[in-house]
Amino acid sequence: MIRPSTWGPLLATAAALLCSSVCVEPASACSICLAGDPVFDATGTSVGEVGQWNLFIQGSGWEKTSGALPHHAPGDEHEEHPATEENTSQRLDLSLGWTPIDRLTLTLNVPFAFNHIKEIEEGVHEHFSLSGLGDVSLLGSVVLWRNRDVLPGTWVEGRAFLKTPTGKSHERVGGVKDPHLQPGTGSWDFGGGLAAAHQLPLGSLYASASYRVNTEGSLDYEYGDSALANAAVLVPLPSATGVPWLAPFTAGAELNYRWAGRDEFHGQNYKDSGGSILYATPSLRIALAALAIGERLPPSLRFSLQVPLTNRWLHGQQEERLLWRAGLLVPF
Repeated sequence: MIRPSTWGPLLATAAALLCSSVCVEPASACSICLAGDPVFDATGTSVGEVGQWNLFIQGSGWEKTSGALPHHAPGDEHEEHPATEENTSQRLDLSLGWTPIDRLTLTLNVPFAFNHIKEIEEGVHEHFSLSGLGDVSLLGSVVLWRNRDVLPGTWVEGRAFLKTPTGKSHERVGGVKDPHLQPGTGSWDFGGGLAAAHQLPLGSLYASASYRVNTEGSLDYEYGDSALANAAVLVPLPSATGVPWLAPFTAGAELNYRWAGRDEFHGQNYKDSGGSILYATPSLRIALAALAIGERLPPSLRFSLQVPLTNRWLHGQQEERLLWRAGLLVPF
């Protein structure tokens, strides 16, 4: 077991190494189009204890194909030959959560985007890349009800969040300013939702729903508002199998739904945007008991794979593919 006093230098060193590796590499568009629940990704069905901090570092990557965004205003002669856009994105999220008082948890998320877009028009391929700091957001979570004060087995939580325009959103690449390539949107966005969890003899159930309001950002582009709904079950493998050496492992299965309104570009609807999609998401969490700090929960690794069940509910020309995530949680 590692003593709490030794974690300050270790965390500072890890943060410095992460920063140095992130800032020199290329980065992710379309953070707007993701599905799932970042709070559940980080902490599962647990709730924060007073004074607890959680550091969650998560990498993710996904691919999406759609009709390309026109590089000229609607009605321009250059719109005659629509192109296809292949968006390959990665993202690194650094999240720091703190529970200052009973029932309240505040979470700061700092994303780094690694974006690459390939446009295909009449057999001609063009490649565009851009990376950097994304849009920082703040989330507040309040436990509205719980069945007991200590280690609650059932709880309901209210959430609200604010996204700030901290990422680059006016960058020109290859002579073009593409909103989908920018690490940031240039907009102030906000929203809220509810979450609930219930412990079972062999595992736990989780559900959440949220709505996000997106305002107009840079380059005359506004992402459509979105609604997310998630349902999940977590099963510690020793409980399910009776095998003691599986104690560090917890398996999960989720359904992640997203609805989004159409985006607007230069005041007009972007036809290849918006609609609905449903993902099935298996996950695995591995507890690192030897690295536990005091009486806190031990650090853990989490891996998940989002599989789109259908693209037929998306508007226009859109196809979303597999999305992977890998994260490290360190409570202290």
